[in-house]
Amino acid sequence: MRRWILSLAFGIIFQTSLGYADEVKSLYDSHGKRDPFMPLVSLTARQAAGLLSVQNIEDLRVEGIVHDPKGSMVIVNGSLMKEGEEAASVKVVDVQAAGATFLVNGVEAFVPIYKEESKG
Repeated sequence: MRRWILSLAFGIIFQTSLGYADEVKSLYDSHGKRDPFMPLVSLTARQAAGLLSVQNIEDLRVEGIVHDPKGSMVIVNGSLMKEGEEAASVKVVDVQAAGATFLVNGVEAFVPIYKEESKG
C-alpha cells in the first residue's frame, strides 16, 4: 500500500515538474531584445579573436600542447585548435610534443612551444 502511495505521489510530482519546465520556456518572450541566457560571443568568434591579427608565422605563439594519438590539440594565441582545424588565416597542419606545424596565408612552418631567446 505504501509503495503504491509513494509511486502515485512521485508520478504527480514528476508530471508537475515536467509541465512547469515547458510552461516556463513558453512564458519567456524577449520582445526583440537580446536573450540574457544566450552567450554574447560564440565559441568560434572567441576562438578566432586571437588569430584575427595573424599575418605570418612570426605572429603565432604556441602556449600549450595536448599530444594524443587519437587527436592532438594546440593552444595558439589564446585559441584551442585541433589538428586540421582552421580559424581566420591559420590552419593547424600537425601537432607534435615539441610544437605544431601551421599554414598561414600559404606559408607552412613549424612553431616550437619553447622559443630560445637571443641574449644580446
